[in-house]
Amino acid sequence: MLEIIKTALESPAGSFSFVFGIMAACGWVIHYTTKFATKISIKHDLFNLRMDKTESHMDEIRKDVAYLKGQFDTVVGIKDATVKKKSPISLTDIGKDIASSNNIAAMIDSNWSKINAALHGEKTKNPYDLQQFCIEKTFVEPEKFFSDKDIDRLKIIAYNAGMPLLSITRIAGVLIRDRYFAENEIDLTEVDIYDPN
Repeated sequence: MLEIIKTALESPAGSFSFVFGIMAACGWVIHYTTKFATKISIKHDLFNLRMDKTESHMDEIRKDVAYLKGQFDTVVGIKDATVKKKSPISLTDIGKDIASSNNIAAMIDSNWSKINAALHGEKTKNPYDLQQFCIEKTFVEPEKFFSDKDIDRLKIIAYNAGMPLLSITRIAGVLIRDRYFAENEIDLTEVDIYDPN
């Protein structure tokens, strides 16, 4: 048997057939492997896309829960003495004292380009939604508005005042809203027009 194969390979036609057969087999294996790898790649990309969407939804849920937790801490702990609940929201005397004694306005000034960019990127532009955006984002995603150093400062202010962090971030949120409204000539009384309550 080996003699027949050896003789066939030594002949010009046999050697060509054998090499052609091996090339065809290699081509088939490459085609099949590439096709299989492409299917795996497509499935992997779809899986990653789904995971990205899931992570995005989880981030939104995390932010909502963080804000609700802050609201709950405020209600259960002490009543928020820093802002008036009457719309449009404004600072109480305690809120004004905390803001001035801790120079929160200067903190906002030093981060204004970042804050202003986030506010201009916000899709909804009615005054009520802008007010809510300022107050909620300052608590839930302070990194959108402040540097890490200033976020730590807000936490220290809350600790020293013996108040939940939400109370201090609401002060900053109201100050941010006031400055943004002033710069964009938005009348504060317009907040009530869009207030769903």
